[in-house]
Amino acid sequence: RSLRVNDFALIEDLVLGFGAGLNAVTGETGAGKSLLQRALAIAAGHRAGSEMVRAGCEAARVEAVFAPGPEASAIRGRLELLGIPASASGEIRIRRTIARNGRSQVVINDRPATVATLLEIGSALIHLQGQHESLRLTQAETHLEMLDQAAGTEAEAARYRATYARLTEIVTRLDALERGAAQLERRLEIARFDFDELQQARLERADEEAALTAERMRLRNVERLALAANEAVERLHAADGAALATVQSMAKRLGELAVVDTGLEDVAASLGQAAEPLADAVRGLLDYVEGLESDPQRLEEIEERLALLARLVRKHGVADVAGLIERREALREEIASSASDLADPTALRAELERAADEAWRLAAELSAARRRGAERLAQAMDAELASLGMGDARFTVRFEPLPPGPTRGAEAVLTRDGAAIGPQGLDWVEFDLAANPGEGARPLARIASGGELSRIMLALRNVAGGAAVPTLVFDEVDAGIGGATAEIVGRRLHALVRRHQVISITHLAQIASFADHHYAVMKDRERGRTRTRVLEVTGGERLAELARMLSGSASAVARAHAEEMLARARHDAEGHVAAASSTGEGRGRGGRPAAAAAGAGASPASPPAARRRR
Repeated sequence: RSLRVNDFALIEDLVLGFGAGLNAVTGETGAGKSLLQRALAIAAGHRAGSEMVRAGCEAARVEAVFAPGPEASAIRGRLELLGIPASASGEIRIRRTIARNGRSQVVINDRPATVATLLEIGSALIHLQGQHESLRLTQAETHLEMLDQAAGTEAEAARYRATYARLTEIVTRLDALERGAAQLERRLEIARFDFDELQQARLERADEEAALTAERMRLRNVERLALAANEAVERLHAADGAALATVQSMAKRLGELAVVDTGLEDVAASLGQAAEPLADAVRGLLDYVEGLESDPQRLEEIEERLALLARLVRKHGVADVAGLIERREALREEIASSASDLADPTALRAELERAADEAWRLAAELSAARRRGAERLAQAMDAELASLGMGDARFTVRFEPLPPGPTRGAEAVLTRDGAAIGPQGLDWVEFDLAANPGEGARPLARIASGGELSRIMLALRNVAGGAAVPTLVFDEVDAGIGGATAEIVGRRLHALVRRHQVISITHLAQIASFADHHYAVMKDRERGRTRTRVLEVTGGERLAELARMLSGSASAVARAHAEEMLARARHDAEGHVAAASSTGEGRGRGGRPAAAAAGAGASPASPPAARRRR
């Protein structure tokens, strides 16, 4: 919905409102386009280094407001579990501060949070894909997830994973039992000790550590706070010539003189109105000072409590108090199941056989469905890649069996007839590409360039239906292309607005012409300092920017070319939306028709245009 950036590299102060549909960010090389992508990445929980703090400043700040639709209920539910309440508007407000000393502070919906929490929430809100990043496509571990999405086997995969998790839990329990009841008893004893320790710690609130830290800060600085508050009361109320008394006196005197000159009526009234909130502030300060007490005993209790929480966090290898609470509940379940195993091991062995049969059945069904889906995906990807300027490329999905595991012990149920099952099923899956005729297919990570990876991911988004993430960011998806291919890429990017908000950082006018919102990044100097500015361009300004991208100048010929390109892109986009609507596919984010979601200013929920600020 919006992004605010302060003292971040070349950005001094920027407020930018993104709209639904396709948002294009353009500008000359080095102007700072990728700074916006970096700021979004930091707001989503990615690494933030002190080198991003603007020279001469103490800290950089990035604030992002997301307005996900009903599909984000899981994200809001996770925030609630972490003690971060939903806002009244349903928006998710993220603020991150990076100090020059390298420390990072995270606030979500006005509540302190960890960077790990931010990364979890951010990765569910926005997917950032940069030309030079280690993209998900280079990680074979993610290919199976993409295949399930394309093949429509996500529900089957989730059901299998739950069954496999249950199976491995029984394997672990039976394995411990078969190694000896004494060892299991010892493990149970340790679990009980750890559980009792966590139970005695009275862990109730996930945000307890942050709240205690804030209270400790106040108690450590009681004298400073009291001195400042008393000084304020003195100057506002108690001392000779105090501000409140002066304002009240002047309001009364000028009010009396208003009968002599009515020109003083407004001034006297303004002073009278100013006195009221000033008096409220004085009363509030007096109450604050009265309630501000030094409490060494409470401070000592807080120090001891924080030390206990820190020790428990280190001991159990979790990130925070929320992790300790989850660990306590896991121990509770482990104790109950271990006690049951000791009482009746025969029942556990029978349960293992039943769980193994179910897991193998689901794994076989899932593998068959995935292979059928892989054939369809490969055919669709070849056609899509051809339209994106990779006509000679051949996309394939390679299946490899998992290596067999142990043949003895409880874990032997995971291997049958030389085959094995794992957390994701029967197969290891990886995407391969034969980039040129006569070349064999090889893993994407070994042969695809950054530009090719961006186009392959773009093709996957269109063919496979994309991810559930509401916002997609493509950084220079146009690398290595131009002409008609660039126009096709622009059309494909715009097609994604049926399911996502899309932000594209691009050098090509052919892509920018398809945007529903167009932002131009500029770099200039003022008082000897370089700064980056971003403006939303419309009308003639947009034509001038497109003309610059086409020819390096806004000549009449370039403007005419830009106008023709813009009209053609608008016609193509409208035709695509009409076709999608006729097939029931034209739904934008939040359930609005794509035509309304894509039109600048068409939706009353659309955010304001970018403000013209530094």
